[in-house]
Amino acid sequence: MDDRLEFILYEKVDTPKSTSQWLGSLKHHTHEKCPDCSSALTQPISFVYAPNMLVLEVNSRNMKISKTLKFVQDGESIVLKVRGLIYHGDFHFTSCIIGTDEIVWYHDGMTTGSTCENEGDFDKFSDEKMMKNKGKVLTMVVYARI
Repeated sequence: MDDRLEFILYEKVDTPKSTSQWLGSLKHHTHEKCPDCSSALTQPISFVYAPNMLVLEVNSRNMKISKTLKFVQDGESIVLKVRGLIYHGDFHFTSCIIGTDEIVWYHDGMTTGSTCENEGDFDKFSDEKMMKNKGKVLTMVVYARI
């Protein structure tokens, strides 16, 4: 629906293995039934316009974080890249901010104060490093247009 401002995405048991595949497999149940087998019909969910920013909550430890998401809008490819990772553990949140130069900056207000620590090049971040950083587990990933 063009007038829908927001909706909640949550992982189901059959969630695909990557965030990119997850977005491509989104669907919702309709009130209609199949005329042949009477099963509930589903409708694919797609974006009318590619978002400028997309934030996904990650609950699964098996999910692979796609470093880029691609949308096609009016025949043009729109790319969103990971620009933030939010971690949680020990009743405390930390984050990694990925700059346009692909350098990762780690922030933990309790230990780094108002400064950020250089974590290196995002291209060298492994899947394991994205999912768990300094003892904290990934809870949200922020994508933004480049």
